[in-house]
Amino acid sequence: MKGFICLMMLLLSGMGEAFSQKPPMKLDDCKMWRSVDQIQLSADGKWIVYNFRALYRQDLDTTYIYNVQSGEIILKTGLSNFSFMGNGKLLKYEKKKEGNDSGSGRPLVYTLNLATQVEKQWPENIFLVPIAGTDMAYYVQYKAAGKIDFTFVNLLTEEEDHITGINTFGQVEANRLIYSVSDSLKSTLYLWNRGKQVRIGEVPYYITGISVPEANGCGTLTCASDYDTRFDVASIYTFDLNKRLCTKLLSYGDITGLPDGTKISSSSRLINNNTQLLIELEPTVYPQMRREADQVNLELWVWDENISPRRSFKRSGFDVSSYDKYVYDIVAGKCFSLPTKGLSSLAFPQGQEVKGCIAFDATPWYKESDWTMSPNNDVYYIGMNGSKKKLASHGKYDLSWAPDGSQALLYDPAPKAWRLINMATGDIRDLTTGKLPYPIYEEDHDYAFDASSYGVADWNMDNQSVIVYDRYDLWSIDLKNRKTPVCLTQGIGRKELITFRKAEKPVSISGGKLYLEGFDEKSKTKGLYVLEGKRLRKMAVDPHYNLVVKASTANHKVVLWTKENYGERDFWVSDLTLRNPKRVTDTNPQVKYINWGSTQLYTWTNLEGKKNEGILFLPEDYQKGKSYPVIVLFYEKMTQGLNSYRIPEYSSATIDIPWFVSNGYVVFCPDISYRIGAPYESCYNAVISGVEQLIRDGIADKERIGINGHSWGGSQTAWLVTRTNLFKCASPCSAVTDQVADYLMLRGTGQPNMYFEEDAQGRLGKTLWEDRQLYLDNSPVMHADKIHTPLLIFHGEKDTSVRVYQGMALYFAMRRLGRPAWLLNYRDVGHQMGGDAECRDFMQRLIGFFDYYLKAAPMPEWMKAESN
Repeated sequence: MKGFICLMMLLLSGMGEAFSQKPPMKLDDCKMWRSVDQIQLSADGKWIVYNFRALYRQDLDTTYIYNVQSGEIILKTGLSNFSFMGNGKLLKYEKKKEGNDSGSGRPLVYTLNLATQVEKQWPENIFLVPIAGTDMAYYVQYKAAGKIDFTFVNLLTEEEDHITGINTFGQVEANRLIYSVSDSLKSTLYLWNRGKQVRIGEVPYYITGISVPEANGCGTLTCASDYDTRFDVASIYTFDLNKRLCTKLLSYGDITGLPDGTKISSSSRLINNNTQLLIELEPTVYPQMRREADQVNLELWVWDENISPRRSFKRSGFDVSSYDKYVYDIVAGKCFSLPTKGLSSLAFPQGQEVKGCIAFDATPWYKESDWTMSPNNDVYYIGMNGSKKKLASHGKYDLSWAPDGSQALLYDPAPKAWRLINMATGDIRDLTTGKLPYPIYEEDHDYAFDASSYGVADWNMDNQSVIVYDRYDLWSIDLKNRKTPVCLTQGIGRKELITFRKAEKPVSISGGKLYLEGFDEKSKTKGLYVLEGKRLRKMAVDPHYNLVVKASTANHKVVLWTKENYGERDFWVSDLTLRNPKRVTDTNPQVKYINWGSTQLYTWTNLEGKKNEGILFLPEDYQKGKSYPVIVLFYEKMTQGLNSYRIPEYSSATIDIPWFVSNGYVVFCPDISYRIGAPYESCYNAVISGVEQLIRDGIADKERIGINGHSWGGSQTAWLVTRTNLFKCASPCSAVTDQVADYLMLRGTGQPNMYFEEDAQGRLGKTLWEDRQLYLDNSPVMHADKIHTPLLIFHGEKDTSVRVYQGMALYFAMRRLGRPAWLLNYRDVGHQMGGDAECRDFMQRLIGFFDYYLKAAPMPEWMKAESN
């Protein structure tokens, strides 16, 4: 806290009389900025606790305890790992022991009674765990030979109940616990209920796990042979709290017919009313990769192998897809298998009722995954009776399970439709083709690979319907095909260009109110809406801010939310209408005293005759009619972040927007929509038309325009300067400059970059040999003789996504042509900067480079040959 105050004093000093002119940021002013690290709302809605985090400082150890009713704040220092307990009546936290500055050893645990402000220190080496919905907590103390002393504690009265010498315990409720006590011969199961111990039964094994009992008081026990083998399940028992009985359900030793060298994993689970065991296999001994002393270190590459060598080594070891899936029928006492051998992955419903699974098989398409964004799959239904049906082939699929596991939705990119799978039979039918008036897949998808679906919002098993998204709205679809699909949001989303999605907070109640987050494409802001039956209601919307709920009480009467735009991001508290709020945090008050900035949505007509959008970042003292130095920065589409708060930081990949804006630059971030086969031309049509419009509008000084981009944005930056002399200077960072070399380069994952150029961001859509000229035309280094723009090239020598050769190739081309270029090759850095020192150094050089060319500042010494 002291460090923050000192930095604030430094900032406030020398501001000029009565703050008549706000100063711009200095390089190290980035150290003043902070963000909320942790924030919690108490269950009763009476308290909020939070702290801050700074990128470049460790001195902010202050915790803020906010009283929602009075607005008063209590400050505590030296706290960590805080959380509310006792329904919000207490705050638990940890502190280092006095004199322990090294940080070693476990910290001490404290609770603070928020009403009385009385602090209690708990015994050393305990971990205090709250019991939800109560004033209770518990802690355990570990003893020798696997024994535990368990203690219930009333957090308000400090009364305690102790249970000593237990071995395993299950779910903890207020003054109620199911636990076991074991010796060398047996384990005895007990129920502790409000101070009374009730014996339930015993088993001749060591109990390792106790399930949560059902409403009828029945549950299951997993057991090992003894304490020393506690990680290997030997049997499963059931228990009945009402009958006080433990009964053997199955013994793993009775299960035969499993593949040699395998055993049953502890992650196996009971299904179908505990009549079957869904078996997960693991090796009896995990294979060890060992190289013999005289073994040759040879890597063999075979042209038609399914997985290329540098990718296949990552799959070495135990491969469960080498085996069928096994299920043990407890009633029949027999093990049977499902035909899953060779299938890449299996998806089972998570509930008790399992009628089958959905299997994905990428094996036939592994080879092509060297040149596709991600592997394609075949999709199968596998029934519990051993039936197998192929549902779809060669695609990238989305899967959504019904809550009870009886049905599943599969998005199939071939018909661009959701298909409903009956998990009892494997029957599949199209649920959406010809029934919805708008696409359920990404409408503005501009990649070579298939578009993904917009997703599933919710299932309603009571009325047998599922809610799916289109680009803007929510549609309820009858699973039994009896009714026409209904647009729950009444087409308002598409009409008003608002994308509605189910909000994470507040939590919606199934069958009741559905809370929605709405993103307005016109203002680029998020707001809160609620859907009640057929009525869509606007709850909280502001055309200048993103409003997002982060936490609420169970009854939604107290809500913690963020209000955000480029200028601020802070937390507020109110009721669910978000009206009459109280401000909780003031994260960066220093912004009031510097030349900050604002954002503006900028529109123009691009060279394809289409409406184009971009963000203008304008200095706070911006004057309309005055031309400014402009830096163009882009990466696909950025306007969705128009109202995102940006914390100043040292540059890790590109210019830091807030710093440059504070120092008098206008930063322009245009959106780009791409055409397959002409990605760079698409970039040119959007970016150049936007910059020319800025010049016509008098915003940009045509003699002072620079450009900067990183990775894919860097590649386009390097290409643009081969087509235009509009820019006074350019900085392509971590850029692909030679598409031919990049196409055949291996990434750190072992995957060739063919996928990037053909299928992913490169968007060329063809192989090198189908259209060699296409690759040459889109390689900046092949056209370096047309570059007359000074370049500052950044690359990290340890970059495994875009190899350092790419930066060096452009540098050497410019050097041979006698054109000004500087290469910053950071030897210990990858695709982006890592350490603070490198980031600060890079930012300093970006500032010097752009100031020299766009502000006529003196040339930095490092740019002069004699200084190198």
